[in-house]
Amino acid sequence: MPMSRPDAAPPPPAAGGPPRLLRPAALILAVAAALAPAPPAALESGADFDLIGFTLRVTDAEGEITHVLRGARMQQFPDLGVQHAQEPRLELLTEGRVDWIWTAPAAVHYPAEERLETIGMTEGLQLPGPLNPRTEIETADVTILTGPREVMTDARATLLRPGLFMTGIGMHADVKADIIELRNEVETVYAPEETGEDPQ
Repeated sequence: MPMSRPDAAPPPPAAGGPPRLLRPAALILAVAAALAPAPPAALESGADFDLIGFTLRVTDAEGEITHVLRGARMQQFPDLGVQHAQEPRLELLTEGRVDWIWTAPAAVHYPAEERLETIGMTEGLQLPGPLNPRTEIETADVTILTGPREVMTDARATLLRPGLFMTGIGMHADVKADIIELRNEVETVYAPEETGEDPQ
């Protein structure tokens, strides 16, 4: 079973019993955050706790961290099986190394489905490695499947790599295979890297 790796022990639970966390069999969440009482509006809407400054680390069956989700705030909605995150930052790891980072203003996290739905402008950054160049992606409203490591959107996406600029409507990325596809109305501009010119 996957194991959690908390940064620190959580604070004592507030009166009324400990907060409930979703703990699906294949996913254990490690949360290190300041636990603040949920405001009345959040409680009325069905949230059972409110985390300010959170970090979630998810591990595979061998105990290796597969991805880390951080953010400014998280609210848990147990009846819906979702978590709402503000200013989320998702880090995807391969063999202990962060290779992709995705950020957005907000997101909805479905832990049991291993899925994160970003809301609004979303930026992806692939860190350069031995087999891949630095890649920057700007798009919106992205679905990230953390299990199969797939990223997709129906919005316009812009991809920038050294010497390459691409834009199109809709995107699908297979992170494991390092394949990024833009679907419709694709425009591509190449610029030799040695010129020092940015693709326009």
